[in-house]
Amino acid sequence: MKNTNYKYDVAFAFLEKDEPLAIQINDLIKDKLSTFLYSKKLEDLSNTKPEKTFIDVFERQSKCVVVLFSNKWGTTPWTAIEEKAIRNRASVEGFDFLLCISLDNPPETPKYLPQSRIWTGLSKLGVKGAAIAIEELVLSLRGGLKPESKTNTKTEIKIEPQFEVESSKFLESVSGLEIAALELKKLFLAIEAEKNKFQKSDKNFPIIYNRNERKCTVEYGEFSILFYSQTEKSNMLMDLPLYFELQKHDSTSNTLNILAVEEYHFEVKKVGEYGWIKEVDNDLFISSKKLAEDSIKLLLSQI
Repeated sequence: MKNTNYKYDVAFAFLEKDEPLAIQINDLIKDKLSTFLYSKKLEDLSNTKPEKTFIDVFERQSKCVVVLFSNKWGTTPWTAIEEKAIRNRASVEGFDFLLCISLDNPPETPKYLPQSRIWTGLSKLGVKGAAIAIEELVLSLRGGLKPESKTNTKTEIKIEPQFEVESSKFLESVSGLEIAALELKKLFLAIEAEKNKFQKSDKNFPIIYNRNERKCTVEYGEFSILFYSQTEKSNMLMDLPLYFELQKHDSTSNTLNILAVEEYHFEVKKVGEYGWIKEVDNDLFISSKKLAEDSIKLLLSQI
């Protein structure tokens, strides 16, 4: 029977060599969530049987379990206990309580884990991204946010009353700002990927790509696209528009003509699924991947 009275929000499982990383992530979430990190709980373990404590923590006492997975995890005495307890719990509850953060490059994870429980963003998004992914998992297991069936990437958002409340709180939070910044980075990386995809098929006409934290430009001949965010002006996500411009460079007069301007805002479709809406009052959600594809297609269609 599934436990609903947990001692910890998150329990970490990891190899000894990965303890510094576990501590870094734990330091980012410990003020918001109750965590179990065995290097920090040695006093608790000294007066009991450590093996039984580990089994209780991973099987029953933690709402979520986060595995920092590298290829030797599960083969040492302590990680073998962790894995056994996790698999025992999964046989009763399924894997929804688990997040496996892959540390290897290329990523390696246990073969029995579903892809939905694997997070491979550490190399790109760092420990902050990992901390946010963990917070999202805890939030999703607290209830109140109803799961949605998958639809097209570009879809109308149907907002349930409870989700609207949670989303509003999220958009006003520091975590919300951090996730928005990561989503902006994700968009810029997706634009670069789309640019590279086209460049492989046509190397005769170079596409120039540049970006920093708040701005991304792609130039193709005399045309270019620009995404930029003025995030320094506010601490509220609803006040942080992402601007898009389609531009044409006139070499004879050395002027820049703006052909089109659009404004996007960061949007939470559901926990773990973020993207953009065009204008504040628009309900049409578009993912960063789709926005990148559409903007590059628009650029290429100019020539």
